[in-house]
Amino acid sequence: MKRKQGLILAILGASFWGLSGVSSQFLFKQPFSPIWLVGMRLFVAGLLMLLFAASQPQLKAQTFKIWQSSSSRKQLLLFSFLGFLPAQLAFFLTIGYSNVATAAALQFLNPLFTIVYCTLKKRCLPNRIEMITIGLSLGGTLLLVTNGNFGSLSLAPFALFWGIVSAIGAVFYSLLPQKLLNDYDATIVVGWGMFLGSLPLLPVVFLIALPAFSVPIIINIVFVVLVGTLLASLAYIKSLAFLPAATTQMLGSFEPLTATLACMLVLQDKLGRFEILGMVLIVSVVFIQFGFSKLQA
Repeated sequence: MKRKQGLILAILGASFWGLSGVSSQFLFKQPFSPIWLVGMRLFVAGLLMLLFAASQPQLKAQTFKIWQSSSSRKQLLLFSFLGFLPAQLAFFLTIGYSNVATAAALQFLNPLFTIVYCTLKKRCLPNRIEMITIGLSLGGTLLLVTNGNFGSLSLAPFALFWGIVSAIGAVFYSLLPQKLLNDYDATIVVGWGMFLGSLPLLPVVFLIALPAFSVPIIINIVFVVLVGTLLASLAYIKSLAFLPAATTQMLGSFEPLTATLACMLVLQDKLGRFEILGMVLIVSVVFIQFGFSKLQA
């Protein structure tokens, strides 16, 4: 029963993230600045998550205790500014230069960069499965950015650049908070990560000129903050209590799948068959890694 609950939560979290990207793509066409949207969503969602943690008797003491240790402070700041902020900002900049389906697929290159990082750290060559996944990642990316026309790019160079930065940020986002999560509740770690990550962007949030607001715009902003940021993060965090991290990573593939379907149905974006094939190859890396880890267990 608990495993089933964890599966539902992980799928919901990934799907909420994918759908929030679609709402963000709508907002960028109004046009809202990606920097404004990221700063606003992280600030509001982080503040709400910290208030939620402070209101829980079992979490209240931990909310500020995390700042009492110099080691915890350093890890939290690194997580916020090298993990959370780059991953979030680069992801939404990628959407601004392309679309949410492409951004979600490029962010799924993070297993490739994780393999490269671990290979360099351990100073050993990748094994056969890792070589296969590297090839699939690179092949899928090539199809995604060229749409089968290898003589030219069908993807804006800035979209490719920020998509790669987003994937690298996702690696740091996964690796940097591991020690913190051993000592503190994930709600507190992620809440502070969001809140601190928003601080460099707040001048843009408060000073930038905004387009006129309408009911659809307000609905999409509320959806991005509450569903696509707060509920998505809480669902993902809660799923970790019932599922191993490898399973949640595999279920994260629902993000690009949801984003792709929503783009085609809601925004009526048209994706080429080679672009879709590239996305499938990139997402397949997670399933291969998961299957290989199960065989080793």
